[in-house]
Amino acid sequence: MGEHYELRVLCDYLHTGGQAVNTWERPTPLAVNGELQNDERGEVVYMEVWSPVTGLGVEEELMLIAPVLDGRDYSEYVSINGIRATVMTPPKDRIWAGRLYSFGTPHTNDALKSTTLKYRQNISVNTLAGPTVAITQDYRIRLWGFVYKEKEIPGVFGTMLFPAAVNDRSRNRTLTLNKQPIPVNKDSWLTLPGGYDQAVPKINPFARFATNLVVTDGMQGDLQIRFDTGNVDRPNENMWWEFDEMDAVVIESLGIKADAAADLARTGLSIGGDYHPKGPSTRLSLFPTTLGINELNFGHLSPFAPVAHPYYAAIPKLDRAYLIWNEIGGVVIRDDGTTAVVVGGVTIAITGIRFELRG
Repeated sequence: MGEHYELRVLCDYLHTGGQAVNTWERPTPLAVNGELQNDERGEVVYMEVWSPVTGLGVEEELMLIAPVLDGRDYSEYVSINGIRATVMTPPKDRIWAGRLYSFGTPHTNDALKSTTLKYRQNISVNTLAGPTVAITQDYRIRLWGFVYKEKEIPGVFGTMLFPAAVNDRSRNRTLTLNKQPIPVNKDSWLTLPGGYDQAVPKINPFARFATNLVVTDGMQGDLQIRFDTGNVDRPNENMWWEFDEMDAVVIESLGIKADAAADLARTGLSIGGDYHPKGPSTRLSLFPTTLGINELNFGHLSPFAPVAHPYYAAIPKLDRAYLIWNEIGGVVIRDDGTTAVVVGGVTIAITGIRFELRG
């Protein structure tokens, strides 16, 4: 039987001992059982994270997890939060309603679905502890996917289909990705979507999180989740873009963990001057996301279940994906018009697909 029919653990990182604030751990591929044979290729479908929590219930700051493919850090495209309250990829068997986030669809020649992470030699992860609470408890990260022998690859994938059309039905927009079809084999593996050696247009999975670094205005004004204005801390937290025709992103899922003080009121997208989802007025546009009445909740089920409850919510899938291309747009939040959301009060998560049309 072909090995590609077996979903298996590709990387298994168990961290024990301490990790000081603002420090990285960079395990080798050997340490996480992440090495392939010379005649193999791998694709990563999903990640699981067991977050560090003390016996007293203190959530320790596993701030960021990034895949490392053949020694290349992929955090530009995939940055995963691992703190229990806001973990983006919790253990599969503990996800409420089983809505698992995956990087893409395996075994497919559909260029817009084949956004699994591709590698040829080895895989690992880099992890960053947060700035406030050091890590003292164990945590674990597993990457799951498939391994193919070189001779199996053409029979599984055939030819990667291009051109490909990215359709935003809610806004009646289409982005066409022009490229010659790619015969899939051991040599072309890294030039496929999700590979680090693609020619333009490049297609990659996109998953990231952000925490507000400034307060909202206390008057229901938009706070853009934007790096260049100092609203978030790191470039890979940016969720606001001024794209020309050579860059695009599709937002497929959007989640937010509301602030404990319940001052957050709404969350959504602003694209080309329009709000999504729309409402009867500008003020009533976007999703209502007040604490306790938040359909975009993700991570640990609290406050909708007791803190001791062992289950999680996936990042909610939007009814329709939204394309941001050759325009300005991104994620915005608003307070309730009475009290500002404090610094660090909310964490937002998005998933989708990133497109780069320039070399």
